[in-house]
Amino acid sequence: MSNSNELLNKFLKTNKDQHFNYEDEIDYKVSSGSLLMDMHLGGGLGPGLHRFVGMNEGGKTSQALEVMRNFLISRPTSKGVFIKAEGRLGPEMKKRSGVKFVYNPDEWVAGTCFVFESNIYETVVDLMRQLVSDNEEKITYCFILDSVDGLIPKNDIDKSFEDSAKVAGGAVIASHFMKRMSIALAKRGHMAIFISQVRAD
Repeated sequence: MSNSNELLNKFLKTNKDQHFNYEDEIDYKVSSGSLLMDMHLGGGLGPGLHRFVGMNEGGKTSQALEVMRNFLISRPTSKGVFIKAEGRLGPEMKKRSGVKFVYNPDEWVAGTCFVFESNIYETVVDLMRQLVSDNEEKITYCFILDSVDGLIPKNDIDKSFEDSAKVAGGAVIASHFMKRMSIALAKRGHMAIFISQVRAD
């Protein structure tokens, strides 16, 4: 074995908690609910982070829930998490989605979706990281964050409106999240759908 191979092997073993080279990649496709869209997507949506961006009341949440429903039906030992950072998950939408929502962690079984009501950025990221990292049951998760625009950093909660308005918005928060979580989601077979509003024409 050459010296470069030995160096690389040593580096990978020493830093095994900082990379994913020793993990098998989980790959699959989940239907979007549209045959035409699935054709354009090569069969549907795969693991990793997806952003649904569009105008207000444009159907982003309904589309995300359609993907989650198909995910929960098609993926064995799968669970959903709907992060309600805004007040958009009404009774009619829940009924129409075909997804079984639960609010009690004890009722959160395979094929159901837990509703987590928080708009604190760090709290949301910590929950997702813990579920993905501490996963002895080998559950595959589908997360929906509705919406990125509703998140606020913990340090900004007590700031005045003028000060907090200066803080970077949804695009920056999504970018920070991607740096922390996107490779773990994709490699381990989880899916996340981030919903955000169009801010300009």
